Amino acid sequence: MLGRRDSPLSEKLSVAVVEAILSEASERAEEVPVQRGRAVADRAVWFCVCMTESAAAPTWLLYDTAEGGFGWSKDDGDRNISDRVDARELWGDHVHPAEVAKWLNGADPAEVFDVGGADLIMLRDLGRRVRELQRST
Repeated sequence: MLGRRDSPLSEKLSVAVVEAILSEASERAEEVPVQRGRAVADRAVWFCVCMTESAAAPTWLLYDTAEGGFGWSKDDGDRNISDRVDARELWGDHVHPAEVAKWLNGADPAEVFDVGGADLIMLRDLGRRVRELQRST
């Protein structure tokens, strides 16, 4: 885990990196179906980016389908995760944005997050999927 006293500039850069990676991946993926305003996904991961010096703590929600869909959204915390996605598998954590950036750039989630078992397998697979989407043209 990262130190909790990273600079505000480091935090902003990490947020920008994560959101650029997620946007690029979602632009290259199939769309995720939506029913009643909620993404319908096979799996979803949420990250509350509250381990920062910043007062604002957005929540990133990543989701995908076995059919090739991938999407993400950012929320300021006003909505419950269940209002945003209907997923068979769901995992989430309160993190620093640099931790998410490390994971998306290839770090093993076991070294970045407090996770194990089926959640670890899901995070490894989802991270690999995002990186593959980034490399696709």
